[in-house]
Order: sequence, then C-alpha cells, then structure tokens
Amino acid sequence: MDFHFRSQDINTGPEWANVRALYKAAGYTDSELKKPVIGIVNAFNEICPGHNNLKEMAERVKEGVFAGGGTPVEFGTIACCDGIAMAHDGMKYVLPSRETIANDVECMVQAHRLDGLVLLGSCDKIEPGLILGALRVNLPTIFVNGGPALPGRMKNGNPYGGEYIDHSIIQQSEGALKSGKISQKEFDWIENNAVPTIGSCAMLGTANTMACLAEAMGLSLPGCAAIPAVYSQRMRISFESGLAIMDLVRKNIRARDIVTLQAIENAVRVNSAIGGSTNAVLHMLAIAYEARVKFDIKDFGRVAQEVPHLVAMIPAGSYVLLDFYEAGGIPALMNEIKDKLALDNMTCTGKTLRENLEEYGENRNPDVIHPLANPVHTVSGIGILHGNLAPEGAVTKPSAIPQAAHDFTGKAVIFESEQDALEGIRALKIKPGDVVVIRNEGPRGGPGMPEQYKAMKLLVGMKLGDKVCLITDGRFSGSNNGCFVGHICPEAYDDGPIKYLRDGDIIHVNVDKGTIDADVDFEARRKEGAADMTRKSEGYLYHYRHSVSSASLGAVIKTRDE
Repeated sequence: MDFHFRSQDINTGPEWANVRALYKAAGYTDSELKKPVIGIVNAFNEICPGHNNLKEMAERVKEGVFAGGGTPVEFGTIACCDGIAMAHDGMKYVLPSRETIANDVECMVQAHRLDGLVLLGSCDKIEPGLILGALRVNLPTIFVNGGPALPGRMKNGNPYGGEYIDHSIIQQSEGALKSGKISQKEFDWIENNAVPTIGSCAMLGTANTMACLAEAMGLSLPGCAAIPAVYSQRMRISFESGLAIMDLVRKNIRARDIVTLQAIENAVRVNSAIGGSTNAVLHMLAIAYEARVKFDIKDFGRVAQEVPHLVAMIPAGSYVLLDFYEAGGIPALMNEIKDKLALDNMTCTGKTLRENLEEYGENRNPDVIHPLANPVHTVSGIGILHGNLAPEGAVTKPSAIPQAAHDFTGKAVIFESEQDALEGIRALKIKPGDVVVIRNEGPRGGPGMPEQYKAMKLLVGMKLGDKVCLITDGRFSGSNNGCFVGHICPEAYDDGPIKYLRDGDIIHVNVDKGTIDADVDFEARRKEGAADMTRKSEGYLYHYRHSVSSASLGAVIKTRDE
C-alpha cells in the first residue's frame, strides 16, 4: 500500500522487533503486520440478550476486513443490560458505564496505535459509549449494532392496541396485576411470550434509538439500524462493514469528519421523526462534546421542533422495529424528511448522505413511515421544557404522552428516592390529579441518574398514565409512556428548585408550550432551607459523582482542557 498508517509507527523497523514478536506470539504473520490494523470493539457478553449475537457478527466483520486488505484485532468492553439493572441499585451504574466504555476504546486504540475501528454493540449506553470513544481518538470508524429482537404477539387484550408486545409491557403488566386488572395466569403468559428472541428490545427504546441516530449521522451503513438480530442480513452487513472500514482508512475519512454539527442536527431531526428515546438528549449532547461541536440543550430543543412525529412505534404507537425495517428503515425515513436535512455530509460509505439516499430509501409502507405532510403527531418526538422548576431545562416525550395530559396541573406528592416512590405506588397511595415527584436521582444525586422507568410503567398499568404526572431529576427509559418529565436541572443535589418542593405544591406542566413551573417562591424556600437527603457513595459511583456534569450538559465527564 502506498499510504502511511499509524500502526506502521510501531510495526516497522528493527527498533520495533519487540512489538512484532508479541503479535507473532499470538499467531500473526509479517504480511499481516504490514497491513492496516483494524480494532474490532466487541461488547459481547452472555448476560445481555442484545449482545448475544455479537460474537458471530465479529467473525463476519473480520472476514470483511481481511477481504479488504486489513488485519483485524478484536478486543472487548463491558455492556450492562438496562432491563436487568432496572429498579434496583444496579441502575445507578448504567449511565456511568457509558464513560467507562469510551475510556476502554481510547485506552486500547491509543496503546496499540490502531488504524481504524469497527464498533459492535447494542443497548442503551453501550452504543453512545463506543461512539464517544471513537470520536475521542478520531480514527476511521464504522458502527454496527446487534439489531432488535423480534416482538412477541398478542392480538387480544393488547394494551398497545396492535399486534405486538415487547419487554416493556411486563412492567406495565405488574401495575395491572397489582390493581386487579389482569390475572396471575395472564401475567405469567406475558412474561413467557413478550421476548421471543435475542436482540435489543423490539420497541423503540434507547438501544434502537441510538442505533438509528448512529445511522442518521452516517456512522453505520445504510439500513443497518433496523435489521433484526436474528436475520441473516445482520451477518451480511457485518461483512460489508468490514470491507467498508478499509475504504475509509485508505481515504482517511475519520469519525469527526462524519460527525459534524450538520450530522448531529440531522440525527436530532430523525429522533423527532421516529419518536426516539428521551435518553437521546444526554447522548447527543455528549457526542457533540466529543465531536468538538457546539450544540447545547436549547439547540436540541430548537432543532427537534423542525420535524413532527412520523413513525408510531411502541411506546408512542403500536408498531415495532420489525415494521420499521420492513418499511425501509432509516433511509426511507430520511428520504421522507430530506428537505429538512443537511444532505452534503460525508458518511461511512465514503459518499455523502445525498448520494446514499439516491441509492437507498424507498418507503415501502407509508402507514408505518408517514410522509411529512401526514404526520402521526404534529408535535416532535422530544420536548425540552423550561420554567422556574427547571431553569436549566427538562426533557419529555410528547409523542408518548396522551393528548389529554399535555397540559397538566396537579398537587405534588414527594418521594426522596425511586424505591420510596415504588413502595408508595404499589401501596396505591397515588390518585388522579397527583404530580409524583421523585428527586435525588440525578447524575450526582443518584449517583448515576437511574431510570425511573418502573414507577411510570406501574402507573400506566394502573390506568393512571394520563391522570397523573411523574417528574424527576432522574431519567426515563426509551420505552416509557404516560405523562412524565425527567432530567430536571439543576438536580436536587446541586440545589435545584426541585429540592425545595413540598407535598401539596401546585405544579404546571405544559408539553406543547415547553414549560414546567410550580406555584412556589423558591428563593423564599431556599432561605427556609430543606433537609439534606444526600446519600453516601463509594467505588466508581464516588468518582462519578465528583466528576460528572449536569444532565443539561449531557452528563459528560470532561476529557480535555478547553
């Protein structure tokens, strides 16, 4: 090859014989060490069902790298399963794991002078963590997700109103069981049939949202995001990604050449169109930080309003990723909104987005992917709220909130932790008109900003999803529905207004106007003081608490001097 690549710096010449000897100890040959060395970052483990197929996918990626003239080297990283970590102290570790994954990528790439990266991961924090690490080292990069699971089927009594069910319905069904709305036998059937295959959750949670946004930014091959985990096409696109990374290396097209301000804004528009996860706010702000792009929470809110909700996937409709895949996936969706997109951005195909959409992007089912002129909802998928309760911003998902609850006023019922709230909800202490307040669950207060997913799902299962509102300085799952607001900033730990709320305070949430306020004089409350509910931390969570930024900044840990 007639171009220079990084690994040559430590693989060529007599002074680097020790390096070559170590590679040879693992079976590599001189000819392989003369080629670009491509890191295959694999988040495979046997715990998380979203990562179960990554071992086989990695082999196909390697074959593609070999076929393209490179030498693949595989290494691993951690991958926590949100579903297994949900509603106990383990959830405190899930968002912090994003930074650990990014650090893993940086350490391995820089220690070994790799030339390019293929990222293999699924699920909520793994995907953005891999992307953050790749942006930090700024090498040619392609991301390949493991793909969504196939959904379960439930044609009779389906709470989503369609044909399919998924993992998230189980938590919702617990609420229905507790309130006597379904039997134990019905509940057991749902548990055994809601998740029939491996893969990330079948609905549009954070895992599938971030896979879609990675593709929207140009980091994945067209159509990659929505291919089901168990389909053979998943293996084919793995091979094709291995081939494609070699083209990127030769052309020296790097991660930050692809993830520009325009690419990030495109991803936010796509998130609105698909009704993506509220967690996308945290992750896209963090991606902007590592991409060296100025893009804040107000920018997110502004761009999100440019595109309405076009794809009614669970929890904001009855369709699932399988339907979205069969309709044409992200290329079809982006073609429907192409007049709203920046089209001249480079992508991992070595072509611009405009060129990709000319080749891909037929909408095969406009009932699933609505045209721009006929949206599912006229509101965007994500809403950013401000007011005296959240002066730095808060996040909600208008597309998943019943219309009757878009303008909600109620009395505060205060819980100092997620566990306290779960106990109160299960004891049937919440009634219509209440605003459930869960505080001390932010990035620093939690610590770790655990999801308040289960609390909201219990309320929905109790048929209270449009009759109560849940607000928190914690966050939510991409699968949440009902009336909810998270990421309230500043959080209670940082002396935010939410710290000074009391039982009975009147709270107003207007999703359409983008406001969240309380009938409270917070300055007077601060003078009166409030109980310090700070929980002790240790281990990684201690370091995280004392390093992490506000959720309004993406809950990032700074990685460079500005």
